[in-house]
Amino acid sequence: MKRTWVLLLLLASSWGMAASMSTGDSGIARVEAVPAPVAGMPVAPRAMSATLPALPEVRLAMPEGGGWWRIDPASAAPGRLLLVYHPYSAQVSVRLPPSYRLETRTIFGPGLDPAHSRRALAFPLAAPGPAFIGIRDARYPLQVAVRPASEYSAADRVHTQVLFTSIGVLVGVCLVALVFWLVLRDRMHLWYAGCMATQMLYLLCSNGEAYSMPGLRLLGRFGTPGIWFVATLSTIVAVHFLLDFAELRTRVPRLSRLLLVLGAWLPGLLLVLLALPWPADKGWFPGIGNLLLLLANLVAIAALALAWRRGGRHARQMLFAWVPLVAISTARAVQLAIGAPLSPWLEYGLPLTLAYAAVVLMLGLADRMQAFRSERDRARQDAQHDPLSGAYNRVGILHQLQLAVSETRRRPRPLAVLFLDIDHFKLINDTHGHALGDACIRRLARLVQEHLMSGESFGRLGGEEFMLVMPGTDGGRAHAAAQHLRREVQARCAVIEEMSVGMTVSIGSAQYASPETAEALVRRADAAMYAAKKAGRNQVVAADAHVAGQPA
Repeated sequence: MKRTWVLLLLLASSWGMAASMSTGDSGIARVEAVPAPVAGMPVAPRAMSATLPALPEVRLAMPEGGGWWRIDPASAAPGRLLLVYHPYSAQVSVRLPPSYRLETRTIFGPGLDPAHSRRALAFPLAAPGPAFIGIRDARYPLQVAVRPASEYSAADRVHTQVLFTSIGVLVGVCLVALVFWLVLRDRMHLWYAGCMATQMLYLLCSNGEAYSMPGLRLLGRFGTPGIWFVATLSTIVAVHFLLDFAELRTRVPRLSRLLLVLGAWLPGLLLVLLALPWPADKGWFPGIGNLLLLLANLVAIAALALAWRRGGRHARQMLFAWVPLVAISTARAVQLAIGAPLSPWLEYGLPLTLAYAAVVLMLGLADRMQAFRSERDRARQDAQHDPLSGAYNRVGILHQLQLAVSETRRRPRPLAVLFLDIDHFKLINDTHGHALGDACIRRLARLVQEHLMSGESFGRLGGEEFMLVMPGTDGGRAHAAAQHLRREVQARCAVIEEMSVGMTVSIGSAQYASPETAEALVRRADAAMYAAKKAGRNQVVAADAHVAGQPA
């Protein structure tokens, strides 16, 4: 949670930086709709009121089929730009003084001035006089301004920094996710990389920057339908990632199926129709696509909230990442639909919330990996430990012995093994019941574990048999340790759970002698333990080390 709030603060500060950009006066004194001008047409001067304020910006409402407007700048100062902000699908034509030659541009064209970003189409005003601007295929009112080139360049640099900082974050998390997928082969990382990559591609296309980049400028041939295609594809990939990451299929199966229909299957069908040559008019696509996106987002939020309520930790993380992105995307869609002015927080909200979501989800993936590692460690712990005694089970203690033998062969040092067996354990079970027999096993295990030295391992082989692996301990010290354990058991285990059982142990000790195997060492310690039982129990017997070199 703390990391999420830090990211939100960084996001807010970035918005503040974007909002602090001065728009200044646009320098537009008058704007009016006019018939389409022609080259060489006379331009009548207009008498301007001295008190008429310059408009900060103008919005050109789009009649069906487009139209032309006359723009009268408020100043004749050199070094000004006529700017058409966020043209998106529009085709913009201008006739500018002094020649009034027709010039047409879109954000998809390869020949735009590389000195400026494509957040606006910039036309230099080389001479005083009115400018004429014609617009076709615009889906919403466009913002137009006249600004000094130096002022616009400064604002444009901030725009570029915000946009490509966000793009850099998305590229970074994509590469990290791909590396993790190559190493771990976890499908989740591939979905995440695909989700961030398609979102990044949509960001570049919608801002027009993709069409000036090598390898991506070919997308300009598809025009606006190309942007629709990328946006819909990003939604489909995001839905699949969301379903897997938040475990919605298992936690909220009904909502997850509805989300799959609204966010993947139906958008996929739209992509097929978009790619087909029929119908030729694709103007219906944005309305249906935006409606499906809105419904899918509402279902996604409901599913995530319900999954969180049902204990889905990753659903909570996805919710914190998804809601700001949905809010900004919805606000942007509404702004475009009603033709409202695009404020800085809304313009930069999408790239910044995408970067925020990418970081939050990467933290979520890291948390998911940590959870899986903890589950793996617990599974390994359960697989190698005896639930009754808390010591290693047979598999675990034999594995520890094999590691100790391998280390002793690699770097010669002493190694000893103690084989312990509770005396008359069947009689204890028959007399006092298996519950007390279990208590005897737990008491012995706790006592031995209290005396474990660093590097030693203790485990239950089965029933009442135990083994203690003692790396770095020779036969003499192992025998002495065994005697101490035998006396401790005799003194401290005479009474178990207020029942007098007089529990004792028989112990066999054996020292490793190369080149015997771990199995041979265990057999010698086991034989020594049986020798202790034959000697009257409650004894310690050391194995004959001279037989170590014999074949096992």
